Amino acid sequence: MRAASRAALFVVAVLPLLLAPPRAGAATAHPPRSFFGIVPQGSLGPGDFARMRGVVGTLRVPVLWAQVEPRRGERDFTGLDQLVADAAAARVRVLPFVYGTPSWLAADPALPPLDSAGRRAWATFLRALVRRYGPGGDFWRGTSSPLPIRYWQIWNEPNFVLFWRPRPSPGGYARLLRVAAHSIRGVDPGARIVAAGVAPVEAGMLPWTFLRRLLAIPGAGRQLDLVAVHPYAFRVSDVALQVRLARRAMARAGEGDKPLLVSEFGVASDSRLPTDFDRGLSGQATYLRNVFRLLLRNRRRWHVAGADWYAWQDGPAFDPHCVFCQYAGLFDAAGEPKPAWWAFASVAAGARVGTVR
Repeated sequence: MRAASRAALFVVAVLPLLLAPPRAGAATAHPPRSFFGIVPQGSLGPGDFARMRGVVGTLRVPVLWAQVEPRRGERDFTGLDQLVADAAAARVRVLPFVYGTPSWLAADPALPPLDSAGRRAWATFLRALVRRYGPGGDFWRGTSSPLPIRYWQIWNEPNFVLFWRPRPSPGGYARLLRVAAHSIRGVDPGARIVAAGVAPVEAGMLPWTFLRRLLAIPGAGRQLDLVAVHPYAFRVSDVALQVRLARRAMARAGEGDKPLLVSEFGVASDSRLPTDFDRGLSGQATYLRNVFRLLLRNRRRWHVAGADWYAWQDGPAFDPHCVFCQYAGLFDAAGEPKPAWWAFASVAAGARVGTVR
């Protein structure tokens, strides 16, 4: 099941901004294949991974704590094991975003585990994940081609009331992040901690405001290795604007040398309700191509670590929290490729040989 629905989106117009300088020598001539990621909004099968092989570099997936551990101490990794195994076989790196407080701790999965019992359970769950899927993890024993998980994204869109109750709190998220970073690095000191992606939603705090307040908290910047944004916009120029705003917030907090991950972006090929995010089949493909080109052109200057398209395949049903998500896929609900899939494959291939302009 998908954990990435959102309310209507908006962008605030501002004057052009200065950008933080990138880390020296961080970007190579051509981006790695891991730069090109996708986010599913449903289950994946062997055919999906066959299509990803050689094209998709990163699979960003929800790890829903409430599903994996529905009862305290009783964890079922069956579904996650299969996904991680299939991704490794296709040589696609998994980026999990861990989210959702189980019912034995809170009545609402969007209520973060911030009391003492919740923090202990959260730390225990994260350590279990890293011991299973990290370097030398139990899951990889006996496998010939392990692909350990080294990047862990903590929660999803905490600036949005749908994912953080009762209301967005940079201070609360900093506490959650601190527990996560300590727990994960305690098992894998080389793990990279990715902050939750923040999106421009009506029912929440603006991403750059959230980042500015989060990074102003003493020690918060030390807990994360990458900042993440979800710059949803129906104009490419507004995607660029949101990235600049995030970079400025990072620079002002003294965190301008950290990489920035675009862990979700996208538009739809259709919609059941009128929305500017419905670009049609050809328009969706053109938008995907143009945003990737924008990010690749500015990869060094903006220190962009990668970009994940939302979504892999169209959803089976309308989402009342997101008028465009149902048709945001690279494939339709029947599994047929859309023009956007061929645009994704073309951009990814071109970037590896330096032909994207």
